[in-house]
This record gives sequence, structure tokens and C-alpha cells, in this order.
Amino acid sequence: MKKYDFFVIGGGTAGMAAAAFAAKKGLKVAIADHSSLGGT
Repeated sequence: MKKYDFFVIGGGTAGMAAAAFAAKKGLKVAIADHSSLGGT
């Protein structure tokens, strides 16, 4: 099983920003969304 430090639910603008911030801090990040990433 893969392990992550930070899990984001939703790949919209806020989710992508949170994921990018966490990744820049050195955390291993995963994102889950029901559609393509990036929001509307």
C-alpha cells in the first residue's frame, strides 16, 4: 500500500493550491477527484 503525508479531496483551484503548497514543503501528496483536475 502506498503511503502519503497529505491527501487532498477535490482537484479544483483550492485543492490544487493546497497540494502544491504541501508538496513544496516536502510532503508526499495524493489528490482524489471524480473528474479531471483543475476545477472550472
